[in-house]
Amino acid sequence: MGKQVTESDMPETNVILDSINLGKLIKAKRTAMKMKLVDCASLCNVGINTLSRIENGNPNSTLGATFSILKGLGIKLSYLGASVDSSDDDWV
Repeated sequence: MGKQVTESDMPETNVILDSINLGKLIKAKRTAMKMKLVDCASLCNVGINTLSRIENGNPNSTLGATFSILKGLGIKLSYLGASVDSSDDDWV
């Protein structure tokens, strides 16, 4: 029998602001679905290495691959507008 999928924890934030937490969210969703890396990559039409890099928070992954994974896992992005702290958005 093959190796069992161990569930990963969700990120400790409700707002995803970086590739690390986005990767944690993707991995948590995949493992909650008891889906192996190879099966998820196939479902999302991305390479295994690409999926692994995204799950591990690599910021150099393509946006297209990331959106393919989000769509394949049923994860929807939402824009919160002014709800997110925009103190870093000051123009000089």
